[in-house]
Amino acid sequence: MPKLALIPSDGPSEQLAQIEASVRASVVTDFLAAQQKGSLLGQLAAEFLASQIDDSTPDGPRLTDELDALRNLAA
Repeated sequence: MPKLALIPSDGPSEQLAQIEASVRASVVTDFLAAQQKGSLLGQLAAEFLASQIDDSTPDGPRLTDELDALRNLAA
């Protein structure tokens, strides 16, 4: 069982989609900021959170793949 689990909501799915997009964008922003600063710890923290998100949403787009692509662009 993933450590991070999405809780079902009776709220509008549009609102949930916006929240999920915001969280994902925040992880990407944190990763890029850490990469720019040369902070390996910050990069690893963002990658860990991305893997937790991916584990909790197995049918969704892979956030770790997005971070890998960003890492390859910087190289």
